[in-house]
Amino acid sequence: MTLLREIDCYVSDCVIHSPFAPYIGLFAAASVLMFIAYFALQRPEHRLYTFAGAQVSMTAAIAISFIAMTCNRMVTIELYLAYAGISSIIMFTVPRFYDRILIGRLSARQLSGLIEWPSVFVKKLTNATVYYFDSAVPRAFSSGRSIFVSLGLLEMLTCDELRAVLAHEAWHIRHNSKTPLLRQLAIMTLTSHQTSALESLADEFAAQVVSREALASARAKLEL
Repeated sequence: MTLLREIDCYVSDCVIHSPFAPYIGLFAAASVLMFIAYFALQRPEHRLYTFAGAQVSMTAAIAISFIAMTCNRMVTIELYLAYAGISSIIMFTVPRFYDRILIGRLSARQLSGLIEWPSVFVKKLTNATVYYFDSAVPRAFSSGRSIFVSLGLLEMLTCDELRAVLAHEAWHIRHNSKTPLLRQLAIMTLTSHQTSALESLADEFAAQVVSREALASARAKLEL
């Protein structure tokens, strides 16, 4: 059976005559409305929440559609279910231990053994450990409960600029339980993951904790 025939079977035989059809329509309509709101809103947090809400509604519509299905599920649908299941397992398990892999791969060491204050600063914001690794390239990123900064970054930034970078990464640590869910929703609904919105929220947090000037200065140096 071709993909077009599968879709025709699904719509004509499975959805229209299903008692679940109103619920599918409701969630589909909610998803469309929230996608429209996403494009209309300006604040990053509002855009992120409406986009996630649209993805949740779309996922619910897909799930109810599978429940409502009375015709045979063909290979396209089976592949989608396998894709969603495998990606869910990977997305929710790998982030739990990936920072341990990075520590070994980068030969990273706790920054408190080199400089004390950054670790103290981060501990006030979230429960995370700051590591440094030997690289002349200025880099900073977070994974699990760990923040990684390169020696090149430490040499380039002032104390306030480094605080802004650490606060930015601390925001990601504080909200990293939401990130895999957002990524998985994007995977299951075949839509984009809102990385830019998350980065904007992390920047806003850093600006409030330190200052907008320090954040802008750090970003300018990192983007050279």
